[in-house]
Amino acid sequence: MHDFILKLSTWIDSSAKYQKIKSFFRALLEDVSYPYKKYFDAFMIALIIISISILIMSKTDKIPQWLVEFDLYFVTAIFALEYLLRLWISHDIHKSILSSYNEGNSTRGYWKILKDKLRFMISLPALIDLIAIFPKFRIIRLLKLYHYMHGASSLFNALLKKRFEFIFLGYMLFGITFTFGSIFYLLEFGINDALHSYLDAIYWALVTISTVGYGDISPVTEVGKIISMFGIVFGIAMISFVTSVMVSAFSERFDELRNQDNIKHVNKMQNVVIINGYGHLGATIAKKLHIHKVYEPVIIEDEEEKVSRALEDGYNVIRADGSSVKIIKALYQKKNIAAMLTLTSSDIDNIYFILNAKSIYSDAIVFSRINHPQLKPQYDATKVDGTIEPYEVANYKALHYLLKICKKEQKGIALFGYTHKSVTLAKRLQEEGVAVSIYELDESIISEAKADGFKQVYLIDIHKSYAIMLEHDIVICALRDESLNVYTSITLRANGFEGDIIALSDSKEDNRKLLLSGVNKIFDMYEESAALFIEMIENRHKIS
Repeated sequence: MHDFILKLSTWIDSSAKYQKIKSFFRALLEDVSYPYKKYFDAFMIALIIISISILIMSKTDKIPQWLVEFDLYFVTAIFALEYLLRLWISHDIHKSILSSYNEGNSTRGYWKILKDKLRFMISLPALIDLIAIFPKFRIIRLLKLYHYMHGASSLFNALLKKRFEFIFLGYMLFGITFTFGSIFYLLEFGINDALHSYLDAIYWALVTISTVGYGDISPVTEVGKIISMFGIVFGIAMISFVTSVMVSAFSERFDELRNQDNIKHVNKMQNVVIINGYGHLGATIAKKLHIHKVYEPVIIEDEEEKVSRALEDGYNVIRADGSSVKIIKALYQKKNIAAMLTLTSSDIDNIYFILNAKSIYSDAIVFSRINHPQLKPQYDATKVDGTIEPYEVANYKALHYLLKICKKEQKGIALFGYTHKSVTLAKRLQEEGVAVSIYELDESIISEAKADGFKQVYLIDIHKSYAIMLEHDIVICALRDESLNVYTSITLRANGFEGDIIALSDSKEDNRKLLLSGVNKIFDMYEESAALFIEMIENRHKIS
């Protein structure tokens, strides 16, 4: 017998036709993305509604006998067949048999098959499917709707994830109900005319704890009334607990359902650009893409505040961790994505996103923001299609602009702030032979600037004007705090400085203030980087 089972398992494993049929039914019953599942679900929902309608009409009106027989035989047969199909696709028996044979333990394989099938059969969904087959329990068929209504199924699964909380609640409800019921029975039996049995006491306790309060049984003794008040207080606490658990479960699931709906919408769009991270840079790129109307920006973001901001800005948003394999796979189903940008402030997150995308779809076009230039080799190792370091981009643009003016007008540079915004720019200007004077508020940074080879480095008082001293220089405002850059600019202008003031900005909100304070030109790292990202996308799209 064992040899026959082994041969049959081997044949099944090698049978492409068998595997194709089983895959078809598995997709039809379980895969929500399978095109034909929606028709099957609609058919099964219609059968349930018809069956319940026949049940209701049979209690109130006379109905044709053929309808009763249709429900009794046809509908029941369909539900029985569905149950058997679900039992069949729940596990691959032949794989367990072959696996156990290869390990040299056939008995263990049979026990595993039995345990797997029993585990499926005693699960709540399977028990509902089994009971719903029998016409006597037709009302149970309503519970089968969760199979075919994806939203209901998702919410049911959300509640299952909170099973520990609900089990704990069940123990509490059981303990409190029987405790209060027993005390009420001991206090009032023989005194309270409405209390006839112990079951009445348990019934009273449950009605009181649930705060329903039918009033058919109520305490007549003083102690009984006190017990009732405690029961009501416990009941309110339990209801609050249940509400919080359910709200938490549904809130989490609603985000998933919203994501699924958004992904379906994205799959219907053309020339999609995925933006992972909706910070200042992500928002700037999305705005530019929206204005160009060639590409459709879709945001992936996990932080609630940024998600809300992206939704307010009118973009398609998927609330999720950008490193989610499931999300990336779902987005790439239709291959309508022109490019993916990962723009978070964490190089680790960006690198992980790139690896994730490339591992799923090797031809995926992925561009990334790089926050620390020394990590460029790690980015290159991911096969990323291009990287941009925002400060470097702003510095590059500013360098070319300043070199033209300095060489033409023979001017030097007065750099306020030797920071991450300006270090590269200052070094490049000095290499090009431009005289660079550095003005800083922090003594440690002054020491750093001197160590980098700068001779004219000064500790400044932000409230003091250097207008006369700087009349032959171009001023660059690059202090860490953007408000200090605004203050520096307005102080210089207020004291008669008429030269050029340039600002290196990494805060879009302060650009307007910088212009009002007298800055002639702003090199915004977000604007410059966004323009370069879009240029990279367009160039790659033309090539492909």
